[in-house]
Amino acid sequence: MTTIAHPLVQCPERTASAVLFLLLLSAGMAAQAQQSVYRCGQEYTNAPREPGLCEPLAPQAITVINGTRPAPSLAAPTAVPARSTRPDPGAAGPPSAGTPSTAAVAARTPDVQQSERDAQARTILTQELDKARAQLVQLVQSYNLGEPEKWAAETRNHQKYLDRVAEMKAAIERTERDIDSLQRELVRRTAQASRRTP
Repeated sequence: MTTIAHPLVQCPERTASAVLFLLLLSAGMAAQAQQSVYRCGQEYTNAPREPGLCEPLAPQAITVINGTRPAPSLAAPTAVPARSTRPDPGAAGPPSAGTPSTAAVAARTPDVQQSERDAQARTILTQELDKARAQLVQLVQSYNLGEPEKWAAETRNHQKYLDRVAEMKAAIERTERDIDSLQRELVRRTAQASRRTP
């Protein structure tokens, strides 16, 4: 007499082996997903060319940090849709007189930051201009109208003296060009700042 097993009745041996198989399969997939990482000098890899020269790193959990979205640009104005004459019931009323609107605050902030940067740039340019002028005064004094004092090594070798005089003249010309460019930049920055302020 043959017995027919009911389809809903489960055999305990088969269930245990199926669970064991699924556990082994998931462990294998996890091991494959989390491969070993090696440090080979300055390089980090999971497939080193020379495993003997590389150092295996301890497995670590992967952390994902959500970034922030960039703020919308205030430089490009967007088109304003036409307003209907009917009031929108979901829209908030106009801001009260005591609280400034966020758009006005956001629009003022870059102007303030830009004016601070401009003032800082003018200060740096002024300091560099003062340094260049002091350097020019020192170079002109030591140049002595093309006849600087001779050094001991230059008394025997007149060519060394002439080379040093030529280098001093070139340094004076270079410093004068630096002063001119710093003055032009300072005038340009001042003009830009006066255009920005109403």
